[in-house]
Amino acid sequence: MGADDYPFYKDLRVRVVDRARREINAKTDLAFDYEEIKTGRKVTALRFLITKNARTDTRLARLVARLKSHGMAEDAARALVQDHEPELVEWATADLARRLKGKEKIDNPAGWLRKAIAEDWRPQPTLFAQEQAHARETERDADREREELEAKTANRRKADSVREKAVLMAFIEGHPDDERQALEQSFRDHLAGAVPAIVAARFKGGKSWCADPMIRREALAYLNGQGKFKTMGGQQAPHHPKWL
Repeated sequence: MGADDYPFYKDLRVRVVDRARREINAKTDLAFDYEEIKTGRKVTALRFLITKNARTDTRLARLVARLKSHGMAEDAARALVQDHEPELVEWATADLARRLKGKEKIDNPAGWLRKAIAEDWRPQPTLFAQEQAHARETERDADREREELEAKTANRRKADSVREKAVLMAFIEGHPDDERQALEQSFRDHLAGAVPAIVAARFKGGKSWCADPMIRREALAYLNGQGKFKTMGGQQAPHHPKWL
């Protein structure tokens, strides 16, 4: 797993941490839980709490007892339980009990259990079920890719906006005071006929060139249209509306 595989904490928690917790707590003699450590409202770390899994000890002991009840030696029963997932052992003992209840003749139940567990005789999913599972996984992958793309797009737009504001303010502040004041007045006159009055009233000069997205769009269009906004420090000025 790479550092960029799960850019969203929710995906990491659901697909990795919670899944690992379920499997470890169900199949091993250890158990763990975790606490979320937040900075403000954002989860920035996890604190893991590891304990001895008393529930698993009880479950494994129950499975050993089931195997022994069908004539299996305790050492062999413990080895099977330790080497195979509990769900497989539970399935095998339940299936054997069902067969015996149905009067199926099984001369060596212990041997049948050893083979059923070692070879995993559980029914395999049908082709239709496999196709459904594959479709669900494909849909989950598509959702994850869409979320990642949306996040990258949002980050790119944010970076573009930051750069756009920096270039615009560098251009405005690069004028002498009298020229800057004249430019602000001409833009103020432009706004009066280009945007609603409530928006035009937000322009006060200075940082307000960039404070409102609508005003910033109008500023870029106006300056580019006037042929005033060409380059700044050798860098091409953003062209409206590509940068927005």
